[in-house]
Amino acid sequence: MPFQNLFLIILIFFLLYFFLQKFRFLSDNTAFSNHKKIGIRNNSPILLGGIFLLIVTLFFPPTNVVEIKVIYILITLLGILSDKNILPNPKIRFTFQISIILSLIYFNNLSIDDLRIDFLNNFLINDYFNIFFTAFCLAVLINGCNFIDGLNGLLSGYLIIVICSLIYVSESNSNINLENINYLNIVLFSLILFFAFNIFGKVYLGDSGSYLISIILGSILIKFYSANPSVSPFYIAILLWYPAFENLFSLIRRIYNKKTISKPDNRHLHQLIFLFSKSKKYASLKIINPLSSIVILFFNSFSFLFANNFPSKSSTLIIILITNIFFYLAIYIFLAKYLKVKK
Repeated sequence: MPFQNLFLIILIFFLLYFFLQKFRFLSDNTAFSNHKKIGIRNNSPILLGGIFLLIVTLFFPPTNVVEIKVIYILITLLGILSDKNILPNPKIRFTFQISIILSLIYFNNLSIDDLRIDFLNNFLINDYFNIFFTAFCLAVLINGCNFIDGLNGLLSGYLIIVICSLIYVSESNSNINLENINYLNIVLFSLILFFAFNIFGKVYLGDSGSYLISIILGSILIKFYSANPSVSPFYIAILLWYPAFENLFSLIRRIYNKKTISKPDNRHLHQLIFLFSKSKKYASLKIINPLSSIVILFFNSFSFLFANNFPSKSSTLIIILITNIFFYLAIYIFLAKYLKVKK
């Protein structure tokens, strides 16, 4: 990556940081969200992620299609309205989300045509079902990423290892091509810079950042899979399994407990890990917060290391995916029971 690009990204970050720090335009507010109350936010962190990543994306666009750039702006604005509690109704936000996702599918020509499962592939032949399924996958990813953005460095760190894995697989396999590698290198550097401040609670992605980066990365992965038929869809599933499963499991859990699915809760895995660590009183909360993120990131990095060596072997990838879900559920059940007893 050219030095001038690195310098420009650093300049954009610090100009935004000092500007938003001075005017407090996007300072975090925990008053209206239980999900936001888990972390340590006494330093009044700035929700800088969305605007920062949007400006970087507009400076170094992955596409020249004007309509797609407008979609990136709209999804960021939707996140800002959510961050500022200007649009508090989750049903309305979800309606706007779906509209933006459908627009992205249309203008970016996104489709998922092969899942290596004949039964499902027969449905994907139908254009309407294909659009529905693609939109469903992107919606699960966007909201799942937003769910895990509850600890310092968790979402930004997770996306860093996802992008590193994608770049590694494309560079270590001559038959795998990654068209957006220059843009991904720029995003990777931007996220590493952001992570250095995010892990200490100085800045946050917020809804705006999590919405934007997840919809961009999701569309890139769909394009990547379509352009590389040798890659198994289960490799893509492993890259995104954690935020996606967090979202789906949250929905199932709340339906089972007869709770409103449109309202956020504080029973996600990362929150239970944080509360468990807090109950043990090993260290101060300022250390427990990022340490909980690092534990989750380490587990995912370990599973990614295996998956990156078998991007085309569906059977091996399915075993890795099932193992991840098994450990997730086992740890979740243990922590839920432990914390219930502690109460």
